[in-house]
Amino acid sequence: MNAFERMNMVIDYIEENITEEINYKQAAAIACCPQNQFQRFFSYITEITLTEYIRRRRLTLSAFELQKGKLRVIDVALKYGYDSHASFTRAFRDFHGISPTKARNKSTVFNIYPKLTFQIQNMNKERSDSKMAVLGKIEFIELPAVRMIGKKVVNGGGNNPVPELWEKCFRENTFDVLECSSPVIEYYIGWMGEYNNETGTFTYLAGMLMPAGMKVPDGFDYRDLQSCIVGNGFINGDFANGDVFSHSHDLMVGGILENGYEPDYSYGWSAEVYAKDLSFDAEEGTINYFCPCKKLHV
Repeated sequence: MNAFERMNMVIDYIEENITEEINYKQAAAIACCPQNQFQRFFSYITEITLTEYIRRRRLTLSAFELQKGKLRVIDVALKYGYDSHASFTRAFRDFHGISPTKARNKSTVFNIYPKLTFQIQNMNKERSDSKMAVLGKIEFIELPAVRMIGKKVVNGGGNNPVPELWEKCFRENTFDVLECSSPVIEYYIGWMGEYNNETGTFTYLAGMLMPAGMKVPDGFDYRDLQSCIVGNGFINGDFANGDVFSHSHDLMVGGILENGYEPDYSYGWSAEVYAKDLSFDAEEGTINYFCPCKKLHV
């Protein structure tokens, strides 16, 4: 089963539970994807957030309910998740341009948002957006089993501790001990994994990819990574406002899918990759981004 088939299963789950509270954690589980990455993936390929998609589907279906004329407006409002006549009327008018009462007219034309269906062709459409970051190119490489060794923080709970972590590591020459031990890749790595759907947090390791089984220096954390195919993307963008960092994963997902692969979230990680001569003081530049992936079976 490929990524698009799983996304169609997610859409079916939403349709079957459209009058109930949609469990985003369950939707992500159907997609076999961490919840926060699933919501970003959904937004990337649909150009609409999951929350907004559900809202539009509910307002579309509620219009048909009203036109049938069997339920009162308040009953339809409650059925589709609105807690009052007023809040439903306001949302309905904003979406359809008419009041719920006028929707009972059989000749009324609604603003219909259809149920989504995903196909591989979806990714080949032209995208027009204002991102100040672009995927310059992407290649697929075989990464051997390695040991990721670095300094750890937990991110995603509010203030971002990652910039301060990197600054401290460079100021204290933290990576000298790793650079003297034959790293597998002569780049600095920002490893991200162990996503917690309940808290919205994840583990971030700043360090280097070292040979599998290497002894871990005192004061460092590590994660052993299995061999896998990784998409290696070259992300060009604006350092000043952070676009190159905030859009890297979304750009990678698009590039991976367009090249006949799909992200393999079973490995549970992705990584920012920084050349040693990279200057974060520059207004713009290029970083690499690793994402485990697998062939997309059609």
